[in-house]
Amino acid sequence: MNDHTYAVLEFDGLLQLISDQAQSAAGAAIIRRTRPQTALTEIQRRRGLYADMIALRNSPLDIPSLRCEDLDDILREVAPQGAVIGGDELVACRSLLDNSADVHAFVSRKECLPYEHLRRSAAGIDPCTPLRDALHRSLDHDGSVLDAASDTLRDLRRRAMALEQRIQRLLDTMVRSSEQADALQEKFVTTRNGRFVIPVKREARNALPGIVHDLSNSGQTLFVEPNATLPWGNDLVAARAAERDEVRRILAALSARVREQLSAIQLNQRILAELDAANAVARWAIQNHCVLPSFGGYLLLKDARHPLLLAQFRKEQRESSVVPLDFELPRGKKILAITGSNTGGKTVALKTIGLLVLAAQSGFPVPAGPDSLFTVFDQVLADIGDEQSIEASLSTFSAHINNISGILNTAKQGRSLILLDELGSGTDPVEGGAIACGILGELARCQALTIATTHLGLVKNFVHSHADMINGAVRFDVNTLKPEYRLDVGRPGASHALLIARRLGLPPAVLKAAEDMLSHDHLRLEDVLSRMEADQRKISSHAEKIKDAQEDLTQKRDALKAELDDLRKERKRLLHDAHQQASALVDNTRREMENLVRSLREQAKRAQTTTAKTPPPPDTDALRQALSDKAQRLQRGLQISSEQPPARPLPKRQLAPGKKVWIEKLHTHGVIEGFFDDGAKVALDVNGVTFTMRTADLESPREADSPPAAPVVKVTQPRVSGNTPSEINLVGQRVEEAIDQLENFLNRSLMARLDQIRVVHGFGTGRLRNGIHTWLRTQPAVTAFRLGKDNADPGGAGCTIVTLRR
Repeated sequence: MNDHTYAVLEFDGLLQLISDQAQSAAGAAIIRRTRPQTALTEIQRRRGLYADMIALRNSPLDIPSLRCEDLDDILREVAPQGAVIGGDELVACRSLLDNSADVHAFVSRKECLPYEHLRRSAAGIDPCTPLRDALHRSLDHDGSVLDAASDTLRDLRRRAMALEQRIQRLLDTMVRSSEQADALQEKFVTTRNGRFVIPVKREARNALPGIVHDLSNSGQTLFVEPNATLPWGNDLVAARAAERDEVRRILAALSARVREQLSAIQLNQRILAELDAANAVARWAIQNHCVLPSFGGYLLLKDARHPLLLAQFRKEQRESSVVPLDFELPRGKKILAITGSNTGGKTVALKTIGLLVLAAQSGFPVPAGPDSLFTVFDQVLADIGDEQSIEASLSTFSAHINNISGILNTAKQGRSLILLDELGSGTDPVEGGAIACGILGELARCQALTIATTHLGLVKNFVHSHADMINGAVRFDVNTLKPEYRLDVGRPGASHALLIARRLGLPPAVLKAAEDMLSHDHLRLEDVLSRMEADQRKISSHAEKIKDAQEDLTQKRDALKAELDDLRKERKRLLHDAHQQASALVDNTRREMENLVRSLREQAKRAQTTTAKTPPPPDTDALRQALSDKAQRLQRGLQISSEQPPARPLPKRQLAPGKKVWIEKLHTHGVIEGFFDDGAKVALDVNGVTFTMRTADLESPREADSPPAAPVVKVTQPRVSGNTPSEINLVGQRVEEAIDQLENFLNRSLMARLDQIRVVHGFGTGRLRNGIHTWLRTQPAVTAFRLGKDNADPGGAGCTIVTLRR
């Protein structure tokens, strides 16, 4: 890198644009000193800090002020031992410490944990809290020393104020007195040389004894301090002197404390300036829709825009007029020769590429698309513009050759970017073309990535005949005679010189003479290039339309996917709500059934107290009927099911283009467009978007108003039998299954008015037995239970005897 490259690519202009976003002069200075780096680690460090700042500015967090006053002169002044700085200088130091403390507190918040580069950059900040507190306690915003700075200062100021008030009151009395009316020039009290005085007429000098401290301009008024206030005036002067000494002592003490923290303050200033510079970069990047540069093995630019053109067009309120540039060389190509019309945008393309490379290697975000890719060059060398120098007696051609000679001598093997504008110009076209070809050959030998602009046909042919070189052209609208600023790599460009001259009014006779002097092959080549350019424009236009259509289809597809996701979520929610309602209904019904059973048992008990042989009262049959009705209502009332409706696959013979089908995977209808893979797959139009599905996944169309099949909750109505057994065998069952069977058995036993039942669970591990016992303890209908006895009960301890409540 060299200053010449920075100048011709206007790198300093870019730095100025970015530095204008800084809050402080120190931050702006850091940006203006920025230079591209050749070490990827340093580039990535800068890039990381800029990335954090961009993310912060796009977040809801409020970034504290990063304003950093330049304290270098103040800190140099206070550095010597015993040096004292003024209150306003101390306030400047306090302001820096305040901002440092705010930034330190901000980066310590948990919300800032993701911003690793920012936290690392701010890690060295020292808020110097004791010093900052002392400065706040001692100094007002304008640098004056506050009474709270010391008890002595407070006492001296109170004494001085009391003396002033006493003198003021006495002099006010004298001014209002009728005895002094004739002697006074005017009735007011003022000060001269720090003493309180009253205006006395010159001719009445002896009427008021005292000391004259001043005369009016006319000499007719004397400003006299009366003898009556002289002692108090002397005391006031002494108090003010003591106050000044105390203020100087306080400023000296504060200056000494600043001197003790000199290194910390200097570090804080440097860190705040760096953060301010990074914040300025972030503000500029967001304003210009920049992306952070990515680095790889080659240079690829998508939608690249020249930063200075962006700024200029924004001022003119036509930012959208900036045409983005795409640049990519085919694999194996190292040299690009850009040809085309004058004022065709070739130099703008050259400068855009060069400036963005410099910006990326500085770590700056770049105004380009996210797919852009950069590589790290050791050198960026440029020969652009009119290099002539009158002072050095150099013509345009000589200046170009002198500069290019330096480039050839310094270009590094495979690590240089060379930008050459109007290569071979400024001299005889044949000799200039030959020299240009020689330069390109040498640059190809050292593997330098080279981009050159030229008008010379000899260079176009030379580039076309070399495998590592390629021609390119910037599009030119022959109808409007304006450049389109779009770079096409792979074809040379026509100069359009005769066409432009004709459009600009050059006489026909001159044009005819010029055409007669040109060879037929040259004219034919220009015509071919013009037609190629027109064809390229048509292809690009079609490509843009295809891209727009693809984007439209993508948006429709995404919208459909989002709609399907919403429908699935809504369906899931409805099923969940329905299951909740079903569960609640089942719970309510179970409670009602238990109440019916309890009522039945109580009626049976009352009947037995009347007579042991009396059959169950008629009310029992009514209760049983009520229980049956409840179960039937439950069966009818539940409208929810987790079962899906049965699929209705369509036979292949019923499938044909244009047929409407149901797509279960998408939960919607579609129309068949065509078949492939021997009919195994089908293309479907779903609301304007084409989907590919297996033929086996297609079903018959569903009616628009047919609701999904209602889930069925099966309810088993307990049956009451006159010969209900008193024993249930649960051996081999899992605990959950056994409890379900035991619950039904218990209900039947209660309805049969059994006093005791026998539950066979076996021995085993005891898990089934323990589970049954735990459940029995929760049943209000169970009054007691015990394990069977080996001698008294069949099955012994392998069964449990349960006593039921009557």
